Amino acid sequence: MGKLNSFTFITLDGYYKSIKHDTSWHHHSEEATKFSEESLASGNTLLFGRKTYEMMAAFWPDPMANESFPKVAERMNLANKLVISNSITQTNWKNSQLLPSDWLREIKKLKENTNITLLGSGSILKQLAEAELIDQFQFLIDPIVIGNGYSIFKDIINPIHFNLLDSKIFQDGSILITYSKK
Repeated sequence: MGKLNSFTFITLDGYYKSIKHDTSWHHHSEEATKFSEESLASGNTLLFGRKTYEMMAAFWPDPMANESFPKVAERMNLANKLVISNSITQTNWKNSQLLPSDWLREIKKLKENTNITLLGSGSILKQLAEAELIDQFQFLIDPIVIGNGYSIFKDIINPIHFNLLDSKIFQDGSILITYSKK
């Protein structure tokens, strides 16, 4: 049986993006980059919502990404990627494919044999959490407050209780917290 994990960076005040959909407040420290390299070495299939996919597909194949984060860029570009979208009809990033409109059912099927990691994609994270499909939640909390933005679990219908699996404090003050659902 495969697992579905999520990874999201958030601010101290609990937002994954600003009200203007900006994530430039997130700082990629050396430790966070090393964590990304190690996580991508697992070979998990990556899962994105459309907005996150478009942002990632614009950045990681670019030569600047390879210069700044060579191992992460290589692994991001080689990874199998799944995209959830009702508005795009094709993907242009290597090893990417669109999921059908009944994507929740498809994720359930894929989880039987595949390890999947959802990157960012707040609205997808919320839907997967409500469907009780996420096995492990990882949050990288950046030491910044932005005052207003989008909360991952805004308007969630049923409370989600978590068990702490691990935590790590990075030198830049970021905190990586890993939870499973209770």
